Amino acid sequence: MALVRVTLGGKRLGYVRNNKAGSTTIINYLGQLLWNEKPTWYSGTNVQDFCGKDSYIGREKGFEAYHKELKECEIRIAVYRNPIDKIIAGFYYCQEQYPHLNNLDLFLHTYQHQLKNNYVRIHCRTNTDMLGPDPSIYTHVWNMNEIDTKLLPFLEQLGGGKIQKTRLREHPPRVITEAQEAKAKEVMAIDYKNGWCKELIYTKI
Repeated sequence: MALVRVTLGGKRLGYVRNNKAGSTTIINYLGQLLWNEKPTWYSGTNVQDFCGKDSYIGREKGFEAYHKELKECEIRIAVYRNPIDKIIAGFYYCQEQYPHLNNLDLFLHTYQHQLKNNYVRIHCRTNTDMLGPDPSIYTHVWNMNEIDTKLLPFLEQLGGGKIQKTRLREHPPRVITEAQEAKAKEVMAIDYKNGWCKELIYTKI
């Protein structure tokens, strides 16, 4: 959970990093424009040192911890991911670190308990936790699927440079059951309430 603040085109831009919603790609794109980094650059855990401590505000508590700094930015960008797809992607990503997380049904039914694990909490929180309850506070809101079609040209125009499209993390579409879909929607209900929900990209069986 973090707020990235940079100056682009003479304007202060704030991007709230929303894990499992294209954040690595987006920071890479900013890196290409601002620091002439290669498209293969991976943000990883050293992104704070790379951007500078003043530019990268990382706080565990999520949106409420940095909303004041966000409001100071002229351009405020949010990129969200369909809630069901987000939680499923987070589960499989955490599974790479914790192989014992091998039961999606159990994970969904014990979601609140699973969040006690810091690694899981970072990668499996709702869009609302990361971006806040009100999309209208942002000047620009895009779905993750619009990163290359809408966000990228916006950044190029604002920054006056070219960005090479890249995907640093590619994963095949996940397959879930109707019961898992229903439980995931229940777990992520706050996102549906607040409007952080569009465009499913998983496969349902």
